[in-house]
Amino acid sequence: MKNNFNIIIVITLILFFSCKSIENFRINKVQEFNPNFPKQKYEFPLLTSKSSMISRKINSDIVKDFLDIDIENKSESIFENVWATKKNSIPRLSDLTYQINMLTDRIYSVTLNAEGCGAYCEYFSYSYNYDLSNGNKILLDSIFSQKGKAEMLNYLSNKKRKIIESYVLELKKEEIQEEDKEEYNSRFELYEDCLKDLPFASLEYFDFKINNKQIILTSDRCSVHVNRAIDYLDEYEFKLDKNEVNNLLSNYGRIILKTTANNGYK
Repeated sequence: MKNNFNIIIVITLILFFSCKSIENFRINKVQEFNPNFPKQKYEFPLLTSKSSMISRKINSDIVKDFLDIDIENKSESIFENVWATKKNSIPRLSDLTYQINMLTDRIYSVTLNAEGCGAYCEYFSYSYNYDLSNGNKILLDSIFSQKGKAEMLNYLSNKKRKIIESYVLELKKEEIQEEDKEEYNSRFELYEDCLKDLPFASLEYFDFKINNKQIILTSDRCSVHVNRAIDYLDEYEFKLDKNEVNNLLSNYGRIILKTTANNGYK
């Protein structure tokens, strides 16, 4: 009887601490209209949980980086530094949207999209990935082993090179009219110069997001704003199945991504 009682206590304690560790993270969509231009609607995802410490840390980090405001300081709106004002009718950011790529008890991955205006206006996306056990950013350098990073950089470099070289090969086959020669030559030079930037030296500048099955990495396009119109390839996206890159992951990467061994990536 005493043994049974002890077993019950142990099970109860296990369940208690298991339940206590689950934060039940959720997304609260903040939606506001610019008081100066009421037709301009702004939306933003804020992470919430039973214990606010981790969610506050993450929200503060993302809001500071993307909206350029300290969420901990009193302000009229989290959007006040990016929307249009009476003095400046051109907003720094507009058309904000977002996608929640993954939200579990361990990983939060979100992609934010907006049109940004400075010297020029351009639509862009940026992804954020966090470890919900501590509120720290998940970095590609942390989820891949040293050997894995080297192999991944080689793989990504070869994939991007193949995409560009295949397109350049098709470009050379085209019959070019006299009036199109200038654009043709500019496009050809654009991709030839882009190939010179390969191989990749670091994973630092890849945007990436995590979902239930994949890690999706994005490399910048070859063009800048001024010659974007002739860049037909745009950004480069690489979808990697989690289990296929299992042998390239660090111990931390395997734990947080919960992978199993597979035959390798393709």
